Amino acid sequence: MTTKKNLGSLLSILLAGTLGVNTQAVFARTTSPVGNLDGDAALLPTGQVITPSATPGSTFAPLKTDLRKDGNADAAEAVTTALSPDGKTLLVLTSGYNQNFKDENTGNTFTYAVLDPTTGKASSVKTAKAEWVFVYDVSNGKLVKRQQINIPNTYNGLTWSQDGQRFYVSGGIDDRIYVYSLSGNQYVPDAPFILLGHNSNQTSPFPNYDGGLLKDTPAKAVATGAVVAGLAVSKDGKTLVAANFENDSISIVDTTTRQVIKEIKFFEPGDKIATGEFPFDVALKSTNYGLADTAYISSQRDNEVLAVDVNSGKITRIPVGSQPNKMLLSTDQNQLYVANGNSDSISVIDTNANKVVQTISLSRPGDKYKGANPNSLALNSNNSQLYVTLGGENAVAVVDLKSKKVAGRIPTGWYPNSVSVSADGKKLYVVNAKSTSGPNPSNSRTTAAGTARNTNFRNEYNWALEKAGIAAIPVPNGGTLATLSTQVDKNNGFSNRRPDRTMQYLQGKIKHVIYIIKENRTYDQVLGDLPVGNGDPALTLFPQNISPNHHQLALDFATFDNFYDSGESSGVGWNWSTYARTTDYTEKSQSVLYGNAGFNGLTYDYEGTNRNISLALPQTSANTSPVNTRLTGILDPSGQSSILPGDRDVDAPEGDGELEPNAIGGYLWDAALRAGKTVRNYGFFVDNGIPYTSSQSDPTKPDPKNPAYIPVSATPYADKIPQAPITKTALLDKTDLYFRSFDQNNSDVYLINEWERDLAQNGMPNLMLVRLSHDHFGSFGTALFGLNTPELQMADNDYAVGRLVEKISHMPEWKETAIFIIEDDSQNGPDHVDSHRSLAYVISPYIKRNTVVSTNYNTISILRTMEDLLNIGYLAITDANAEPMSDAFTRTPDFTPYTAIVPGNLCGNTVDAKLVPACQDQNVKKTAVVPILHAKNWWADMTKDFDFIGEDKLDPEEFNEILWAGIKGDEIPYPENRSRANLRQNRAQLLKRWQLSENLRPTQAQK
Repeated sequence: MTTKKNLGSLLSILLAGTLGVNTQAVFARTTSPVGNLDGDAALLPTGQVITPSATPGSTFAPLKTDLRKDGNADAAEAVTTALSPDGKTLLVLTSGYNQNFKDENTGNTFTYAVLDPTTGKASSVKTAKAEWVFVYDVSNGKLVKRQQINIPNTYNGLTWSQDGQRFYVSGGIDDRIYVYSLSGNQYVPDAPFILLGHNSNQTSPFPNYDGGLLKDTPAKAVATGAVVAGLAVSKDGKTLVAANFENDSISIVDTTTRQVIKEIKFFEPGDKIATGEFPFDVALKSTNYGLADTAYISSQRDNEVLAVDVNSGKITRIPVGSQPNKMLLSTDQNQLYVANGNSDSISVIDTNANKVVQTISLSRPGDKYKGANPNSLALNSNNSQLYVTLGGENAVAVVDLKSKKVAGRIPTGWYPNSVSVSADGKKLYVVNAKSTSGPNPSNSRTTAAGTARNTNFRNEYNWALEKAGIAAIPVPNGGTLATLSTQVDKNNGFSNRRPDRTMQYLQGKIKHVIYIIKENRTYDQVLGDLPVGNGDPALTLFPQNISPNHHQLALDFATFDNFYDSGESSGVGWNWSTYARTTDYTEKSQSVLYGNAGFNGLTYDYEGTNRNISLALPQTSANTSPVNTRLTGILDPSGQSSILPGDRDVDAPEGDGELEPNAIGGYLWDAALRAGKTVRNYGFFVDNGIPYTSSQSDPTKPDPKNPAYIPVSATPYADKIPQAPITKTALLDKTDLYFRSFDQNNSDVYLINEWERDLAQNGMPNLMLVRLSHDHFGSFGTALFGLNTPELQMADNDYAVGRLVEKISHMPEWKETAIFIIEDDSQNGPDHVDSHRSLAYVISPYIKRNTVVSTNYNTISILRTMEDLLNIGYLAITDANAEPMSDAFTRTPDFTPYTAIVPGNLCGNTVDAKLVPACQDQNVKKTAVVPILHAKNWWADMTKDFDFIGEDKLDPEEFNEILWAGIKGDEIPYPENRSRANLRQNRAQLLKRWQLSENLRPTQAQK
């Protein structure tokens, strides 16, 4: 736990850094936990430090809602600021996870009336969703909150009318634009709102979420909903242009009638040229008379800005940098500044010629790595300085427009998303997305001890704990700006760019790296009961008998008790885990997807699929199967439903799939392949999340009505059933096609059997990627091989891990191998240190044996260490600036092999006897059987409406509560509140129905 001594020493280091001490090198080796320091400084689970009020005279505060005294219901993910034309009012918009918060006295979930879109009045529909527009009075240079306006769904779009009498807000997945106008000193709903007409049932408080690009095609089964993003209004206030993010179009709206005049489509299903896809932001140039003239739209997938003549509809395509996002017109409208999120650059477009005339680099001179994630822009009053938020550096870049160079950087909170400049040009208003989360001992409510620590109904889910902030920063002068720039460099670890002696020594020793990614567990949830390390056994849900190999590997090798997953959930988690950072697309969309959108419009685009499409597969194929053809091609072989031409991934970093030796960025495997290393993939970036329907009589057999179904097989190679639709072109010929990826119906042990077969055939590569996901849990009603409770699925995952380590450690290559194991994120468990603290293993002859390593490490540390061992170079500024995990290594190897332990529950009667033949071997070490409170039928009934096909396509808090009830039992009290209709009542009804169907008494049903 964090002690005053640790905090004091860490703060001393930080303060010393302002005087020229190498702070980040010390930070990387600190044993202090992630978390807040004195004041508002903090050490993040990314290894970075934030100092948001470092600028003299600045202020920094959370976006308080005043719903709870402890701030648990304060706002998260602030994404956009907009200063009124008179400079007196500042708006702040949130788009993310702002839901399911509870009254700290009663435990009742906060709900809000949904406005009728035609009248603007409160309807009878209530929601627990709470995105916000905060209204601040900044007329005296201070932030004085005037209002907070609840809107259920939003997505980044916010703009004022030129007269300042009203503003417009993107309704995100609701496919509408909210209008608020000034009445007295308050802004009130100004209905009718603008309905864009993509989703059906659009006049209801909530529409149907069915209006995406494929809605009218034969492939409509995989259609998304519509999403409205960026907005802009002409100077005369009569025309509004909205970006239809999931429809690849813009809507042009008459603001007087609130009607869509026309929709201009950039891309339609069946088109061959990728253009205008994922339109995000809008800038609108007006004529001298204020009439709408040219709309500029940033296309995030196609790396272009589209200039659209509003009257004629003529489109001019303007290539810019990678993943353009926010844009800004100069005061005279002759220049358009475009933030290129992946390129760390600004494209300057001449709006008279509609071409890029200059590109401004936001990187430090000579630095080849990206990751600053520029994502919003603001100009000072005389257009001499451009301010750019750098989400990846937790800073604002100050760009001198005369020299077109970065003059300096200003520290901010964690992941700044927007900046506005006061009317007099003397102050910056900056909002950021996140904060440190702190401990979450009652997350999942899995133990009585954890529950007892939450006496006021806190929501302790990862996304719920991280809060947005707002800073008012006086514009620093030259000398102060230089000092602040140095602080930003130190906060981001740029002083760590030096060779590590331990890694240099091991480069000649380690020739094989195996990288295993698992799913969603915290440290305390699994290893809290270890006799060593900083664990809390009261929070342990899967103790030694259930997960013996997790425990024994930690004890035999190194126990990392101060390791943190950098990501909050699977989307960001897989990005951090495969390329050591995130893109701005990820940061903007992931929190919304897991928050208020709930998979109703946005899709899970973070493992190589976009809009549910595997991008590496062809649109159509002569021999159609889900392994070699896109889902749209299966559903519509004519190609008329084809979308997303090419394999460009809107979520991917710059350098994705670029294998030239001098290329930079991309994924871990890209770097390995560039360096001439061999790669073999087992389950990474494989799309087993496609919708399918299985036969009720036998889940292993396909439903002939669904051509996309891929049967699960225990022996897929022998059965000649390929399992793996690849989503990355670079991995197409590097992947074992018989190794199934994320599927909670399947067994990790059978995956290891297939891995062993392929290993014998193809040998040991330099880099091996292995996904073992059964510690995610789910699909209890259809789970195969008797693995139909969380305890059994965890045991299955545990034994698979043990088997892999045992196999490798008995091979000749063991002497040259290092195995790295992490969870992609830690969202589904409690921890007494921090919600990001998770499991990490490094297993090698060169690891210090029987040692507790308490150095503060994280996901990026893992990437940096693997890169150093393989000598393949770095991917981004994050891993280039990180310290490798040298504290865990030794130069004196221990070649003792490992022997897997069989979790005793896998030898029980409910598990298929063929799964673990070692159960019959008297010489194999097994753990004692742990009684399981509830069997398959209970779990299946309790989760019957959950979607387990893909990662986390469900309410994680509700699933966590069911895990709590199913493993620990209803005798542990749980608050009577849920965002969905009274879960406890629903659960009781399900349980009663289950008892009756089984003809069991209640006391028997609990056994």
